[in-house]
Formats: sequence, C-alpha cells, structure tokens
Amino acid sequence: MRIAVLGATGLVGRTMLGLLEDCAWVDGPPLALASPRSGGQRLPWRGTELVCAAVTERSFEGIDLALFSAGGATSRQWAPVAAAGAVVIDNSSAWRQDPRIPLVVPEINGQLVDGLRAGIVANPNCSTIQVAQAMAPLERAWGLDEVHVTTFQAVSGAGQKAVAELNRQNAGEAPSGSVFPRPIAHNVIPAIGAAVGDGAYDEEEKVLRELRKILGRDESLKVTCTAVRVPVLNAHSAAVRAVCARPVTPGEAAAALAAWPGVEVAPGPHDYATPREMDGRRTVHVGRLRQDPNDARALLCWVVADNLLKGAAWNAVQIAERLATGARR
Repeated sequence: MRIAVLGATGLVGRTMLGLLEDCAWVDGPPLALASPRSGGQRLPWRGTELVCAAVTERSFEGIDLALFSAGGATSRQWAPVAAAGAVVIDNSSAWRQDPRIPLVVPEINGQLVDGLRAGIVANPNCSTIQVAQAMAPLERAWGLDEVHVTTFQAVSGAGQKAVAELNRQNAGEAPSGSVFPRPIAHNVIPAIGAAVGDGAYDEEEKVLRELRKILGRDESLKVTCTAVRVPVLNAHSAAVRAVCARPVTPGEAAAALAAWPGVEVAPGPHDYATPREMDGRRTVHVGRLRQDPNDARALLCWVVADNLLKGAAWNAVQIAERLATGARR
C-alpha cells in the first residue's frame, strides 16, 4: 500500500510520520509532500531520511492512502486530485460539513469508511474528537439532550509558529502578536479562529456542528461551546456538562466510559488528568466525573487528550489502519 503525507513538515504531519513508522501494515516509506517552500526538507524515517517533494498534479499517481494536514485552502485544491484514485484522510476543516463526506472518529463511527477505495474522509477538529469520545458512550446508553463545553486548548493546536511564540514570550521576549491576538504567556485568550455569528468564534462553531455530525444527531442535540487558548504547550482539556435523556448516576456513566475503546476513566470523582500527564498518550481521559446537583440527568466531567495525537495525527492513522487492514482481508 502506497502512502503519501501532505503537510509532512508541520507539527501534525511530522507526528503522522512518526506514528506510521511504528505501524506493521506500512511496508514502505511514505511519500512526504509539502509546499514548494518546504520542498527538499529532510525528515527521519526508520533510521533513514525522507526528502520532501513539492506537491504537484502528478504527486498522487499510484497512491492508495493520502494523509493531509496542510490547511483548508491546500486541501480544497489537492484533495479532489488525490481522491480520484486514493482515499484522502484530511485534517483540515475544508470537508467536515460536506454531507457527502464522512467525519470519522474510528471508535464511534469507523464503519463509515469500510470498503472505501477512493474519496475523502474528514478528520474532526482536535477538541471535538476528545469531547465526542467522552459523549458517545452516554449517547449510546442514555441518549443526550444537551452538551455544554468549555475548552482549554494548548498552543500546539495552532502549529509550530504558535509553540515558538509561547516559548519566546516565556523567555521574556516582547509579544510579537504574529499568531495570537494578545500575549499568550501567563494569559488565557477566549477567542480561537475567526469571529462568526452572534459573539461566537469559529472554533466554537466547529465543536457544535461536528459533535452533532459524529454522533449522528441533528439540532435536537443542544450544544454550546466556549473555546479558550491557554499557555500550555500540548494537550487540550475541556470542562463538559452533559444532560442525558434519562437519569444516570456517575457510577453508571463511569462503567460505560471505561468500557469504551480509547477512553480512560479516573478512579474517583476528585481524580483527574492534566495536559502534562496526557502529553504523548493516545487515549482520552475523563475525570472529575460527578452528578450535577440540580439535575439527575446531568453529569459534569473533565476531559483531557493529546491534541496532536488523538486530536489529529493518531485519529487519522487509526482511520488509515482500518482502511489498510480492511483492504487486506
């Protein structure tokens, strides 16, 4: 199976390559693709190096799987080209709300890609994935009426330049403002993405729309989100209030969550994981799981995951693995 990675020099692209290195089903070096300005860069691969090539109209000839993490504009240009003969797993927001394109978290709706030989599969937003993983067992067992989310998102979600900016500001350099609208060191910024709608930002709209699509729900599932950027290098957190259709106890919910693939549950209602502890891990951790004292149908919890792994690269590689191993059966 021939694999290409577009956006190979970025944070998520490099993470994808690192994960693919360890996959037994990957039997040859992937084609590393990037923009013309990044062409020629060398990246490690199984003790050797890959040389990045600039993407062209012919780059995807003979490719079976293409993992994209190069932004929406690049995806809109190149995904249809690649999808003529390959399956494109796209990490941008370009295709997520297209009704013809599956939006996939493998543990929740992986069956949507079974048998696919060409076309586009959308990888969800990083903060949506971890919330969806925590909500899917509740939806399956009790039904959901409402989900209210506040995210606390690490700077790595905004790319390599954002990480460098936080590091510079932590070192005492004057804020440059090149990535974030205000200084991020020793600060929090309740604005991620472009301003949209009635006081919302784009990241918040993504969570609302994508969570419904992943769970197979319409507007009858009420969702709200406030997205906050925090001065953490990696791993996103979220405080979540979930209102189920029927009464549920924290113990019942914890059992359902613990049985769900890819989810870890803290042992008690006062226990939790932090971004620092989840950095480098592929699971979603649910802690501080407790009853809303005002509603027997409502639960409160704290959800943490590595946004570069389960929030992006690992979710995409899981989709690729399902496609690749399914093709070999």
